[in-house]
Amino acid sequence: MSNPRIVTQIRNSIVAVVRTPLWLTIVAAEGILALVATALTTFNENTTVPGLDAGRMSLSFVTLFVLAFALFTIPAIVDRVRSATGASGFLNSFVTAFIVGSSLLVAATPAILWALLSTSVSPAVWIPALGSLKLEILIVDLLVAVAFTTIRKPGAATAVAYGAIASLVLGPFLVLAAVTALPGIKQTTRTWSMEWPSDQSEVDPDTGYPKDPKCPNPSLSTVMIPRYDLVWPAAPVNPFVLVSESVEPMIATYDQTLWAGDSAPITPEVNKVTAPIDLFSTVAISSRALQIAPVENIVVNECELLAETGQPYPDYPDGTASQKVVDDTQSGFTLGLIGQLSVVALWIAGMVVIPRLRPRK
Repeated sequence: MSNPRIVTQIRNSIVAVVRTPLWLTIVAAEGILALVATALTTFNENTTVPGLDAGRMSLSFVTLFVLAFALFTIPAIVDRVRSATGASGFLNSFVTAFIVGSSLLVAATPAILWALLSTSVSPAVWIPALGSLKLEILIVDLLVAVAFTTIRKPGAATAVAYGAIASLVLGPFLVLAAVTALPGIKQTTRTWSMEWPSDQSEVDPDTGYPKDPKCPNPSLSTVMIPRYDLVWPAAPVNPFVLVSESVEPMIATYDQTLWAGDSAPITPEVNKVTAPIDLFSTVAISSRALQIAPVENIVVNECELLAETGQPYPDYPDGTASQKVVDDTQSGFTLGLIGQLSVVALWIAGMVVIPRLRPRK
C-alpha cells in the first residue's frame, strides 16, 4: 500500500471517529470526570498533610480511570465506526482503534498535567505510569483490530474483543479464586488477650491502657489459609495491577491516634502506622502481599506487645504491615507483562486460526 493511500486511510479514519456520537460522548465524559477527580483530590485538605502527595494521588486516580475507559469503550466505539463506514482490513481497524485510544488519553491530558504540576510529581512516577498506560491501550487496540479483521460479523468481533479484555481483567481473579478450593495451610493462632479493669483508676490516662495489664490463658483458633503465594504472578497480569506495579509503591508513616468518646486524642509516641499514599501503591501492595507465604503458627500476647510497642494490638490498626510487604516482596511488573503478553498472543492466535478451520460453505 502506497504512502498516499495510507495517509488517506488515516484521514478517513479520523473523520469517521470524530463523526461518531458515541465517541464524542465518551471522550467528553472522561475528560470532565478526570478533571473533577483531580480537583476533588488536590483541593482536599486530607491530601495535604505531611507525608502525602496530592499530585501523585490524583495522577494515580486519573491514570487508572483512563485505563478503565479504554478497556471498556474502545471495542464499542470501533464497532460503531466500522458499522458506519463499512471499512475493513487490519490497518483500518488498528488505525481506528488507535485513534480512539489516543483520544481518550488526550482528553485526560489537562487533568494529568494538573496532577503533575500541582506537587511537581517526579518523572520516576509519571514516566512509567503513563508509559504502561499507553502500552495497555495499544494492547487493547491490537486485540480489537485483530478481532475485527478476522471475524466477519461486527457484533461477534466486538464480543470476542470484550472476551479477550475480560480475560485480562477477570482472569487473574479467577486464578486466585480457584486457589481457595485447593488445600491450603492450617494456620493456628494463640492469643493472650489483655483484660480490661472495671475500675478506671487502673487505666493509665496517658496511654488509655491498663497500668498493670494481665493476660490469662490463651485462646486458640485454627483456619485454613489459601496458598496465594504459589500463583501470585497471575495478579499483575490484570491491567490495573500491571500499571500500578510499574511505579515503586510509596508509604507514609504517621503517629497513630486513639480516641476515647469525646475526650482528647491519646497519642503515645511509640505508636506509628504506615499506609500507601496513592492508588498505585494501594493496588501494588495488595498484589505484592500475595507473594508472602502464610505461616503455620501465630502467637499474639497483648501484654508483651503493650510493653514492647506501647500498644497491645499487632500491626495496629492494619497499616504497619505495608512496609513489611514492600521490604519482603518484589515488583511483579516483569512477570505480569510476560503473562499478559502470553494471554494476548493466545487470543490473537485463536482469532487468526479458528476462523480458518471452519469449513467453507
